[in-house]
Amino acid sequence: MPAVTRKRVTAIEKKQRHEWAMRQIDAGMGLSELTALTAETWGCSRRNARDVVCAAHKDWLDAAYGSEEIDQKDLLFQQVGRLERIARKAENTGQFSAAVGAITALNRMMALGADQKGFRGCRTHPRRY
Repeated sequence: MPAVTRKRVTAIEKKQRHEWAMRQIDAGMGLSELTALTAETWGCSRRNARDVVCAAHKDWLDAAYGSEEIDQKDLLFQQVGRLERIARKAENTGQFSAAVGAITALNRMMALGADQKGFRGCRTHPRRY
């Protein structure tokens, strides 16, 4: 049985993958799409790609929420764009529960749920004005 040899990833290549993944996240790519693209682009396993994306996402969030120079409105609109893309993709593939979940999250983010005029609230509770 021949020995299976694996190509070791150098520290430089690891850093390049990480920075590339952060740029993709910053451009608005979804995490599952990015995992698949990372595995395909860098020729690594899906598990390794998931680790790269997870670390890049964590660092991206730290940079985004810990920095004063990054516009929070811009981040909000990036997240809204992602949720819209998820809802569209889920609806097109027939995954309606995922579409409903994305739309629900979108409504929460944009405060379009309970604060709308026509919202009646829970039917078991009396209406409060």
